[in-house]
Amino acid sequence: MRFYDFDPQLQRVFNEAYSDIHSTDWRSWLNISSREEYESLALKLSGLENVDNIFERIKREVTYPKQLSVEPNSLVDSHKGSKPVVCCHTSGTSGGTLSDLKFYHISEELAKRLWAPGMRAIFEASGLSTDSSAVIFVPNRIIGDGMINFNKKTLIKLYSSEFSQRLMLSLIKPKSYLLYEYKNANNPLVLEKMLSMNKISIVSAPASTILGWADLDKLRQSLKNSQKTFTESRESSELTRMINNWEVGAAAAELQKLLSEALSEATIVFSISSMTEGEWSKIRNFMGWKRGSEKYTNLYVGSEVGPFAASIDRDDSGFPLSDRMLVFPLSIPVVRRGEKIELISRSRKGFGQLLVSHLRGSEPIINIDTGDVVTVENQQGLPKIGGQVLRAAFPLKVELKFSRELKIPQGSRVFVGDYFKIKNLEIVNPHRLFTCLSLKCEVKGSLSAIIIADANMQHLVMILTLPESSHCVGIDEIKNKLYQCPGGKFIRQAMKRKQLQLETISSQPFETKTPRLELIKKVKKGELPKGILKNWPLYLITPPTAPAT
Repeated sequence: MRFYDFDPQLQRVFNEAYSDIHSTDWRSWLNISSREEYESLALKLSGLENVDNIFERIKREVTYPKQLSVEPNSLVDSHKGSKPVVCCHTSGTSGGTLSDLKFYHISEELAKRLWAPGMRAIFEASGLSTDSSAVIFVPNRIIGDGMINFNKKTLIKLYSSEFSQRLMLSLIKPKSYLLYEYKNANNPLVLEKMLSMNKISIVSAPASTILGWADLDKLRQSLKNSQKTFTESRESSELTRMINNWEVGAAAAELQKLLSEALSEATIVFSISSMTEGEWSKIRNFMGWKRGSEKYTNLYVGSEVGPFAASIDRDDSGFPLSDRMLVFPLSIPVVRRGEKIELISRSRKGFGQLLVSHLRGSEPIINIDTGDVVTVENQQGLPKIGGQVLRAAFPLKVELKFSRELKIPQGSRVFVGDYFKIKNLEIVNPHRLFTCLSLKCEVKGSLSAIIIADANMQHLVMILTLPESSHCVGIDEIKNKLYQCPGGKFIRQAMKRKQLQLETISSQPFETKTPRLELIKKVKKGELPKGILKNWPLYLITPPTAPAT
């Protein structure tokens, strides 16, 4: 196996630990034709088939992620055996410090039963084999990540993304692979390694990484930033010489052409949940795709629940049949709507909060609260969920400084997410809502808003950040444009019953207490988790006395 890896020693340890896991016949899952057949297999593969009263327990129990978290050093101290102890941590989307991250123990049994078959299904369905190559980018590690010798035992701490990718490589054993952190996705030395690879069939990276190559302006800026670095560096190559000697715009255009050619036959494995049509258009142009013939695999993999679903059903040409994802029969999933909990294979269609059950060791873990909202679309055979997975509103730990004009009470709480249920107002995917509005108002870039709630959560004021360059003039025109966007009907209904009021402001009404550039530097150094950099399209601000959302 030929490889380019920023931590090859760790991959060797993964190969020793996981390469002998038996292959799973995941293709047989596609032949499941009834919900009964799916439920029977899911009970077996989740390890829950012999648990007494399992369906009664599923109706009433909930497990919160914090209940599953472990302290890695204590775990390895009590560990018996020679194999490494593996702990995966979350991305810290809610903010906070490294000490706020939750770690989950990935036992050998859990890796074999849950993670291995799911990751194999995702990547083999996408076309990866022993005869092809993979390009992979994973999150920048935080301080303490990697392989550590602890009291003569081996402890491995990683983002679940890096764990799952390294596990997949040990299982499928591609002809060659490249694996680096996000921060090196536009590093010319890394890109030159990528361009030297043959038969790249998979690119596994977030949409932002692909857009860093597909958007010529972004690529040009990256090369401009790297010119000084490589002028001062002794490392030199044909690509770095081109970057240093050519005009930066010409170098970026040539590099983009080379990357496009190298990846032209590849399938992109990424989550499409936050993708806009403008971003899709740039990626189509870069990859040489025609609309409707995009080669990608949409996936949902969670730190707490492992590989849960992906668009693994393909047509004869290898294209996904849709962006909808098939739910793997590796756990027992349910959706919660209010107080009602239903099996995903038996629930009505529509939105619901996802909870997942499976066995860990000898203990059944019932209804892990993922914090995510999915759309149930079909229950014949393998259940299908919509292509977009939404994060239910949750409290933000990042400290914000609000404009004095807003008169935000001291001690107010801030909630962010992709799905809000505020009394009888439902806001679904505000990113898509505001992207649509920005196009209608001919505003460059994305829009965002804050909602300020009263103490009873009965009256809401939405303050939309709309620059003066906007082509929408006046509140009435903005409202009418907003109503025409996806999810706009809920906004209209709330305004009609006078629950919601709309105002605009020309500049961002808040900023992070720690300047964003400083946060970016700390994430790159591993001093903060990557999730702290997440820009949310909607911020809900509630007074200290308001009920929890």
